[in-house]
Amino acid sequence: MVGEVRMAGVKVYLCSNPEDSVVERKYLRENIFPKLRDHCRRTYGVDFRVIDPYERVDSANWPTQEERRLFIEECRENSLGPFFVALVGEQYGTVGLPEQVDLCEFMLLLQMCQNLGFSCVTLEKLYRRDENTIPPKYCLIRLEVEDSGRHADLEKARMMMQYAVTECVQQGDIKPEEAQKYCTSDLEKDLCFALKGRSRADIKRCLCYVNKPFKTPDRRKTDDKPPTDYQTTSVALKELREDFLPNLVQSHKALVYTTISTTTMELSGEQSYAEELSHQLYSDLKQLIDQSVEKNEDQTQGFFSQQRELCDIFSRLYKIERDEVTHVRAYLEQDTNRPLVLVGGPCTGKSVFLAHCANQIKTWMKDQDPVVIVQFTDSNTSLKQSLLSMCHQIASSYNLQYNTHPKNIFKLKETFSELLSIIAESSKPLILIIDGFDQMPNGPVDMTWLPKTLPSNVKLIMSSTPMKSGFLSAIKSHYSESTLFFDLEPLDSKSCNQMLTTLLLAANRRITSGQQMYVNQAFKECSLPLYVELLFRQVRCWGSELEITPDTLVPGVHANIELFLDHLEEKHGKVLISRALQYLSLSRHGLTEAELTDILSCDDEVLSDFLPLDNDVPYKSRVPEIAVEAVLLDLKGFMIPRNTLGTLFWASRHFNLVINKRYLSSNEQQSMYSLLANYFSGRWAGGTAKPLTFTASHGSKMSDSITVQKAMPKKMYSNRQVPGQPWMFQPLAAALCNSGLSKSAHPNLRKLQELPFHLMQSGSFEELGRMMLSQEFLDAMFQAGLEEELVFWIEEASRNRFPRALRLLATFLKTSDCWMKDCTADLVLVMQAHLFPFVNVFPKLGQFVNQTINDGKTRRSGVSTILSPSPSVPATHWELPSAKVSPFVKVDLAQSESAVVIQDNGSAWVWNGSDSEGFNLSQSSELKFADVRCAANVFMLLTQSGKLLLWDVNAPSSYFQEVQTHQEEQGQESTLQSIDGILVSNRRIFAFSRGRSFVQVFEERREVAPLQCSSFVTCMSCSVDGYMICCGQNDGTLSIFDSQSGLPLTSFICSKGMPLFDLILNENEEAISGVDCTGSVFVWDIRIPTIPELIKESLSSSKEDILNTDHSEEGLLLICKRQRIQIVDILLLDIEDQFNAPRGKTFIQAILDPETHFIIALVKDCSFLLVWNLFSGQCVLSLDFGSTEAFKLMKPKECPNLTVVTSTGITNWDMDLVSVAASTPKSGREVLKVIVGPKGGLFYTSDGSELVWRWTVFDWEVKSHLLHHGPVEDMALSVDGNLLLTIASGNIYVWNTSTNANIHRIQDSQAARLLLPPKGNSAVSLSETGLSRVWNLCTGLVVCSIHHHLRDAVISPERTFLMGINKGDLLAVSLWSGYISKQFSSSEWSEVVAFFPLIDHPDCVMVITSSGALYSWRLTEDTVCQRFQFPDSFQYPPQFFNVLSGESYGMISVDDSKISILDVKNCKLCSLKAEGPVCQKFVGISGKYAVYICSPSMMCRSYTCDLHARHILVAIRVTDGKKVGKVYLSKTPSALTLSEELCVYVGFEDGSVGVYAINDGDGNAVSTPKCGSTGRMCPFDEPEVWSPLASPNISWEDFK
Repeated sequence: MVGEVRMAGVKVYLCSNPEDSVVERKYLRENIFPKLRDHCRRTYGVDFRVIDPYERVDSANWPTQEERRLFIEECRENSLGPFFVALVGEQYGTVGLPEQVDLCEFMLLLQMCQNLGFSCVTLEKLYRRDENTIPPKYCLIRLEVEDSGRHADLEKARMMMQYAVTECVQQGDIKPEEAQKYCTSDLEKDLCFALKGRSRADIKRCLCYVNKPFKTPDRRKTDDKPPTDYQTTSVALKELREDFLPNLVQSHKALVYTTISTTTMELSGEQSYAEELSHQLYSDLKQLIDQSVEKNEDQTQGFFSQQRELCDIFSRLYKIERDEVTHVRAYLEQDTNRPLVLVGGPCTGKSVFLAHCANQIKTWMKDQDPVVIVQFTDSNTSLKQSLLSMCHQIASSYNLQYNTHPKNIFKLKETFSELLSIIAESSKPLILIIDGFDQMPNGPVDMTWLPKTLPSNVKLIMSSTPMKSGFLSAIKSHYSESTLFFDLEPLDSKSCNQMLTTLLLAANRRITSGQQMYVNQAFKECSLPLYVELLFRQVRCWGSELEITPDTLVPGVHANIELFLDHLEEKHGKVLISRALQYLSLSRHGLTEAELTDILSCDDEVLSDFLPLDNDVPYKSRVPEIAVEAVLLDLKGFMIPRNTLGTLFWASRHFNLVINKRYLSSNEQQSMYSLLANYFSGRWAGGTAKPLTFTASHGSKMSDSITVQKAMPKKMYSNRQVPGQPWMFQPLAAALCNSGLSKSAHPNLRKLQELPFHLMQSGSFEELGRMMLSQEFLDAMFQAGLEEELVFWIEEASRNRFPRALRLLATFLKTSDCWMKDCTADLVLVMQAHLFPFVNVFPKLGQFVNQTINDGKTRRSGVSTILSPSPSVPATHWELPSAKVSPFVKVDLAQSESAVVIQDNGSAWVWNGSDSEGFNLSQSSELKFADVRCAANVFMLLTQSGKLLLWDVNAPSSYFQEVQTHQEEQGQESTLQSIDGILVSNRRIFAFSRGRSFVQVFEERREVAPLQCSSFVTCMSCSVDGYMICCGQNDGTLSIFDSQSGLPLTSFICSKGMPLFDLILNENEEAISGVDCTGSVFVWDIRIPTIPELIKESLSSSKEDILNTDHSEEGLLLICKRQRIQIVDILLLDIEDQFNAPRGKTFIQAILDPETHFIIALVKDCSFLLVWNLFSGQCVLSLDFGSTEAFKLMKPKECPNLTVVTSTGITNWDMDLVSVAASTPKSGREVLKVIVGPKGGLFYTSDGSELVWRWTVFDWEVKSHLLHHGPVEDMALSVDGNLLLTIASGNIYVWNTSTNANIHRIQDSQAARLLLPPKGNSAVSLSETGLSRVWNLCTGLVVCSIHHHLRDAVISPERTFLMGINKGDLLAVSLWSGYISKQFSSSEWSEVVAFFPLIDHPDCVMVITSSGALYSWRLTEDTVCQRFQFPDSFQYPPQFFNVLSGESYGMISVDDSKISILDVKNCKLCSLKAEGPVCQKFVGISGKYAVYICSPSMMCRSYTCDLHARHILVAIRVTDGKKVGKVYLSKTPSALTLSEELCVYVGFEDGSVGVYAINDGDGNAVSTPKCGSTGRMCPFDEPEVWSPLASPNISWEDFK
């Protein structure tokens, strides 16, 4: 048996007298225990169970005394906190017959019964002598099938034995203390076992509730037993309540509560007491739990602790010392650099043996202080998971830093090797023990992770079966010179007998010599340790009288597992056992005991067996906990609880094999997976009733009338009382606050582990896909540290639903390993910012990326993205480390995105388009490849020896199918050196090679008659229906064949003497276009194939060879040459456009995007792709793939992907995402200024070019460009938005935004900056070198000139003055005369450094001087009042940005990561800590909210990471400094504007713009943007251009 493991929950045994506690137990079960379970799960992440031995309705199934003791001990050992609750009522309880009686004592009682005149037949019928007990005893016979007369026999025997015992005690034959067991009820037996002789710590974990009546007479039914002279039941009850329990209170501080009932215990009184008891018990248990249970902070456990726990569990199963231990000790003492390999067949105990050795190594090598690391794997574990576990254990043990999130399996292998190399210098040797690698999922055996030579202080011990997936042969091949292999032999018969004897003695059992003879014979046939354990389960039940025959014992582990399951079915019922074992086997990581009960309760067939026999089926129905606990008791030793969550798993995988074969059919599995998925999703939680259809399968226990009635199918709804399944657990008080997750929140790890698996297995792909896009799911996975598993499930889900959206998500996560490692709290925010631009492409992402509004009602605080800037296009990268030595030379791509690449050493690898690993397609080192081609999803590979192999991507097997060629059939050596093209049509494969004048045809993997051409074949095409094959040839001939018969239909000269490069059939297949190698195009009419007719031709003027062609369904043909790309209309043969290569560069390849909007080109010696807008001719995007050695650009026909192949790897993009990025409006130059129109309807941006971009918020498009005669230097917008003023090359432009007209162009302005007042028709142009002017907007005429140069000039709120700083003074200049009207001068040693007029008080200006004084200056009265003195530590000069309208707060300055806020009303200076260094030009304020952009405070250690370099936009509430929200920007910002509508407009260096909305649920401020979609311009749409006046219509030269 396995000993104690870490406790995983609260498990309480409920002790009571079943006869007078029915109401109380039912009330507790339905109302209190679910609440306590919810509390434990929410607060501590542990489960809560109550084992009530009398929960089952049928008393015949109540547990025996020995079983109850086992349950109590189980609760005591494995419960966190309380383990025992006793309810002592008004009845003492039934005094049962003892289960075992010593031989002498039983004979004495028989003699006394005869002396008293009783017949001994009844006692002899109920008891049997058993010599196999130690010592021999008479044992009470327990019948598995109820006997109608047994109850009367038991009552009669009980009466006889009580009289006989009383008489024996009186005569002195039996001592009083020995007679106690004959007169003690089950209630007292359980109480004494749980409390007597226990430590004070244990007793403090118990609760006792005593209910005493006010009056002595008991109004309930009295014990129906004859009183005895030795002890009456009333006396026993009194002693129990008034002596035993009170003494425990005094001696051990036991928790005993006594209630005196003042009402008669009728039904109403019982209910009242039950309610009072329940409230008290809930409070007491909760208090005990809270005192005892500490929250398990790391539910997931570390890699090391998980493996260490498994090692401890397996080592406890080591029962017999084995000689093979000496081999291990000798190896550890050897000086060798090879591993030791343990070879053993199934069930030989390899895992147990290695676990035992692992636990002994510390003792063997105590002088060297070794680090022992064990790694147990199974069929559910991948190589990547195992290597991650071992790397983590090694790094933790030696305190080393390592990459915890490697990008792919190759990086992980490198990390493992690096860690072994590092610890080679350590004084502490490493002992690495690996078990079960041969059990990994089938596939090519990969040994490349193992170093050929181990470091001197590293010892590696591995296990393997002799014949399993080639693992052993792969190890021997990897270590070809090693001899360190030894076999783990089966036990001999003597060891088996020794092990069996030990097990029997532990159970106080033995077997007779006659029985031993047959056991000896069985051990000769099978001597495996597991067989001994199974045999023990049989022989411990043998009585000494049992006759054993040669057929009683059967050899073989599986056969005995079957017998063991037969026994369980007979004892507990077939339905319960079969379903329980099925659910345990189908679960991914096992089930906890509580989960098993819940799931069985949700199974209608199981639950119906526990329903009452009458029609009174309760609404709240569950499978009794005691029924499940009894099953688990019998499974103990074979099924073991693991880790802190207590999930159960089989100690031997052979149980799973037998259970799957015995119970699990393919038809049932899906429905059972669905039930498991419904349970873990919480579908039936929270009181939700589940339909229940049942019939009476147990009618034999009822009368005939009831049987007929119950046999009719019935349907009802029942509450199964299963718990809720939130993604995150948190205390109920925190959950009710609805204020987000509290600090005490912890992930529901069981749901995270199980639900995705069961959704996948049940075929609920839609629900699985939606779950992957749920923010709650992602948050919980991050909190649990399951990032690797998250990526795995996203990729698995993407194979069935939302493939592209989920792959996008997976791609982002793979490139965000540093965030997953350091900043999981902000990872979702980063994801939302990066994924938002693609919502229109993948609408399913919308529910994830925009989370500011919850359920359409509750507004969440935060900053949400309204318009995204030009996004970076996520890419999937795959690199093969060996390609750095042996680069890729050949590649092709299937429609399913799988790619096959061939290295120059002949190796072939497969990459499926999403996984970062790939796998080697070479099945042996002798198999070398020369070429590969693909059509549809069928790859044809050519070996270097000339063999042709086929590999179908969609085939279930990953193995090749060899093709039989004519040359091979004739015994000739193949001369084939390359494959230049293949087609798949009508179950035939057509292939051609340059230098051959025929096309090979293959059918059913055999070559048939070829298609014979007149010249060398250079290209090939087929019709849509596949019945016509067209072949282009070296001499310009085009031949067309019938694909079925192989007969030629026609042949003609298409190109005059030039080789054909490509053939294109039009949609209706009435015409074919041929492109020769120089780019000449010929269109032929083939409606009558035998009489082709040339329709049109276009001859190329250049004889330069073309590199590739591409064509679209819209009839456009792309011809790519080294220096230029031509776009040709196939029908008209007109050159639509032409694109030249960048200066000094040449093209390698070019293609059209699927929508024919863009051209994507691969340029030689360039590490990025260039994307041109086909209609504007502009290069709108570049796609980086990180290498200058790219040689191929591909796009599958069936999926919108773009793939680049370099010499060492593959990079893949989603073409629709490329289109989004290429279509996002951007000028390509840094945005310098953003101004927003009234109510945010329009906004304008300038970038220093001749254009001002006019954006509309309604559809987020660039509606127009405002053209100027020179670079735009500044701009301003009138309050009503009707007039836009711009400065370009010294000219001022006035635009009417309603008529799109440039109404004024003013020259000789010398203006550098423009100011517009809140109202009125005047404007101010500020000059840095000449006169500033006030002028009329309507006429353009100057009102007055201002001769003083004013710094930080603003117009006063009442439009009276232009205010600014001049030589340290603050001047107020009249807008009517241009003269100084008011002047604020400080002392000689102090100057004005900042000011701001108050909007709500137009005549008041706040002024700050260099001495640190804050003044209020009233212009009308010309009075000055000092309001505040800044501290000496304050940095000068401050940047005074704003004082809030209607508020008393102002933003004073920004210094690195500190923002200073002035409370003007209370004269206090407050400082806010920003999330990173703040740039002063990226700060805005409006109302009571401020925004800033800062750099990240923490930089990433990885030089390849660009996520940590992203800026952060943060919104704060200035009144209390609370952060409202933040968003990570995907580009580098260059300008910021905050509108009154709380929308933040951010310009970026690439010329794009992002718009973000502030939503503050606490502050009741919500931005109301006009639109919630991303901006994407159609490439066909060109913004309208507003033309300026050709020449100035106003000159200010006369106003100098």
